[in-house]
Amino acid sequence: MQPQLTEGQPEMTPGSIFPYVMPTPAMLPDDRTGWTLDPGRAALLVLNLQRRCLREVDREGAPVTELLTNVGRLVNAAHAAGVPVVHSVPAGERGPAPTGRPSGRPADKDGEVFAEQVMPRIGDTVLTARKYSAFARTRLDSRLRELRRDQVVVVGLFARVGVLMTAADAWVEDLEPFVVADAIADVSAGTHEFALEWVADTCGAVTSTDRVAAAFDPAVPAAKAV
Repeated sequence: MQPQLTEGQPEMTPGSIFPYVMPTPAMLPDDRTGWTLDPGRAALLVLNLQRRCLREVDREGAPVTELLTNVGRLVNAAHAAGVPVVHSVPAGERGPAPTGRPSGRPADKDGEVFAEQVMPRIGDTVLTARKYSAFARTRLDSRLRELRRDQVVVVGLFARVGVLMTAADAWVEDLEPFVVADAIADVSAGTHEFALEWVADTCGAVTSTDRVAAAFDPAVPAAKAV
């Protein structure tokens, strides 16, 4: 008998035979930026956490439960700290599949629903990205300028495409991207690690859920995210 899913959980499938675990703080690449995360300058950018995207990585053995727990924690911390939350969802244009292969499944209404832990709230911004980067053909940059935010905390899917390209575009736009290593996921530990190393080497800071939550907490003075 198959286990019953509660609302908001991704679909579990027998294909998840090569699971991997989230990186620990000791595994993160060294920081080369010297940046300090400031809740008065930051926005939380949540990428692609709709059910259809979560199903794709779950089939490959990604740590989806930890992903949703950590992103949900950061969403709550951001709202408590007055940090704007921006959600980016894919438009579904043709192009290379984020998982490296087409899913073969038609779009379905349920698949467009956000995971329960990260459901957009009143006051959040929801944008539709037509390419992997959340900045591509969207008003994300202008929205961040309106909010007077020049730091972006990037979480969600997919590490080696959406997360990596969004972080790079943020840097090109003179913003400071912080990628949260244990609040992103991909189809394998290798592609996850590749994205973290590439961001740290080229365009941004790599940090952890605990560090960002501390930076957003007014009870922790001068908390550093890296």
